[in-house]
Amino acid sequence: MWLAAEQSNSSLIVDDAVMLKIFRRVAAGNHPEAEMGRYLTQHGFTNSPLLLGEVVRIDEQGERHSLAVAQSFIRNQGDAWTWTLSQFARALEALATHEAASDARADDVEDYNTFSATIGRQLAAMHTILAKPTEDEAFHARAATAEDVGQWKARARNLLDNAFDIIDRHGAWEVEADGTAATALMAQRDALMEAMDRMADSGIGSLVCRIHGDFHLGQVLVASGDAFIIDFEGEPARPLEERRSKASPLRDVAGLLRSIDYAVANTRDPKKSLAAPPLAEAARSKFASRLRDCAQRAFLEAYDTGIGDLPGLANRELLGFFVVEKAAYELVYEAGNRPVWISIPLQGLYRLATRVLAPNERAEP
Repeated sequence: MWLAAEQSNSSLIVDDAVMLKIFRRVAAGNHPEAEMGRYLTQHGFTNSPLLLGEVVRIDEQGERHSLAVAQSFIRNQGDAWTWTLSQFARALEALATHEAASDARADDVEDYNTFSATIGRQLAAMHTILAKPTEDEAFHARAATAEDVGQWKARARNLLDNAFDIIDRHGAWEVEADGTAATALMAQRDALMEAMDRMADSGIGSLVCRIHGDFHLGQVLVASGDAFIIDFEGEPARPLEERRSKASPLRDVAGLLRSIDYAVANTRDPKKSLAAPPLAEAARSKFASRLRDCAQRAFLEAYDTGIGDLPGLANRELLGFFVVEKAAYELVYEAGNRPVWISIPLQGLYRLATRVLAPNERAEP
């Protein structure tokens, strides 16, 4: 059975046992999907598809080109993004139904918190394997240097500069809350840049290793209550070597936190779902904030427990740095691809800046 073609590959399921993933963008070098799959399979990580084989072409210069991989097929109930939206919709429906008991509504939220924690545990288990000593240079973990931190700063500064320029050029905002957030962010631009440098500096000596590289709810399969991590290609538009490079595992953590925020934003905005139940704006907003805060907290607590004493991964300043960077990336992306979604990263960046610059005041991650 063929699955719908994705941006960079097509997938074929054979006998509900094997998934053949055929790459549509072929480049010279080791492909991260095959490389990560092989390494995780060899080291006993069972919550991602097992690598069964790889189809490779060697050109006249001896360069390898990965054409496809064969992976174990995971029977599942869909990806975590779709599953999350469904869970949130049911919780909202229960909230909007006067007959729904309060304990039933609490169960809807608690079920999702449990699954968020499951994602945190499995991500931590994967990062723990990727942090183990190895003679394989492609997977040799190390401590972050001042040069690494300098590169992190440069990337974040570029993304933030682009994001602020987009906000500055935007003009009038249709929603008053977005206009308030934009004005506040522009006033905080210099202070946020300075804070980001300080936060990044705290990462010297922290763990650097291979990571997923493009981690979000869509890269997780829901299977009988468990979470399976898939799609190790990294960001398809980036060069192969960059997608194979080592980075802070907290980039993956930041990606999942921001993905939860996106899912909750769909719940908060009834215009994003034609089937959204009628509910007062204040009640919807309060419930959405509770969903986000509890799910993110459950994910982080489980991740922190799972990573143990791996250096730097409990560093909330460094995590904050990567979450702000991710929100800036999202704002730039949405402006160029889905302008109607720009409010989500704008509001996210505003909340994050508030937390970073006024840490004693409560602000959601």
